[in-house]
Amino acid sequence: MYKINFGKVVSFLLFVSANVLAQMPSVTVQPEEIVEQEDFTWWYILLFILLAGLGGAIFWWYNARKAKVASAKAKGAKKKKDSWEIDSVDGDKELEWLRKNRKIINKKGSNRVSKNGFPEGLPQASNAFNRQKDESLSNNEVNTSSSVLPVFSIQRLELARPFSPLPLSNDESLMSAIEQVHEEFEEDEEIRDLALRILTAFKTKNSVEALSQIAHYDLSSGLRSKAAMTLADFDHESVFEPLLLACADPTREVRAAAARGLFKLSFDRADAWTRIAETNDEFKMRASARAAIEGDIVKRSFERLVHTDYKSAYEAFALVSLLLRADETKEIFEIMENNRDANVQKAILHVIKVTKEQNALEGLYSMLEKNNLPEDLRAEIDQTIQEVGLVAA
Repeated sequence: MYKINFGKVVSFLLFVSANVLAQMPSVTVQPEEIVEQEDFTWWYILLFILLAGLGGAIFWWYNARKAKVASAKAKGAKKKKDSWEIDSVDGDKELEWLRKNRKIINKKGSNRVSKNGFPEGLPQASNAFNRQKDESLSNNEVNTSSSVLPVFSIQRLELARPFSPLPLSNDESLMSAIEQVHEEFEEDEEIRDLALRILTAFKTKNSVEALSQIAHYDLSSGLRSKAAMTLADFDHESVFEPLLLACADPTREVRAAAARGLFKLSFDRADAWTRIAETNDEFKMRASARAAIEGDIVKRSFERLVHTDYKSAYEAFALVSLLLRADETKEIFEIMENNRDANVQKAILHVIKVTKEQNALEGLYSMLEKNNLPEDLRAEIDQTIQEVGLVAA
């Protein structure tokens, strides 16, 4: 019998198993992939921020538009209230509006009296109309005296209030622009226009001086007009005189821009007229007076002199005072001779009485020599001459 050799059997089995295993394809077990879920939190936050910003922008736009409309309405109301503001050099429409709307005290047929005894329609807040009740008139007796007009309550010209001057700047771009403005041989209008735009960005004393140079002396009427409008946008007391002088420009475009700029200013123009008179500089006073005359400002001032608004009347009073001090009286006496409104004539005589300017002497005597004057006006002129300390020859 055969003996079984277990060692060989085991070796044989191991060999067969190795061959079988070697012939089998290898199977690689892939590790389980971990799928990460994408987090959209930041996208949601970003979307929310964008929507909030859009909503805020729409809200800001709506409020800005609403404010712009309100501002436009306010400006329109202000222009309508101030009848001296002009849109053109001749200003016929504004003058006509003033004539139609101003309250005439001695209007024929008006016999209505308010509760306090004064004609209806007069401003009640002004001190000029605060009379004692025992001076009130009956309903059938209306006080048509010109003394109730605000101009006759003015007994002196107040000193102009001081103002804070603009600062100086040494900014490099500003200084370069100023040099280009003062360059007499700079023929390129585009360069001068660029310099003007740079000056516009600086609300300083030296930029005002440079813009004044452009407004008065630049060869281009377009640049002179732009300079005048820029000065008006500064809205500072120091720009009043440059704008006033620009009203005498030979070009209508510049005169119109300067005139609109003058009445766009928000500060007290009565102070501005008085400030010029207080310099006692004959050349400056005369140049300013001539500019006011050529800019057709003086002609309107006589209508405003008898205005029922105290502020308007006082401003006209200050301008007429400047004309008297500058010895520019021709227009004053032409109005007195040609304007048949007794209130205007008496108001002018009142200004002469208050200021006591002897420059009015020659004009007053010339009027007395005329035989076509009403007796009451002649008497008023005689009284005016006596009150300014003059004796008729």
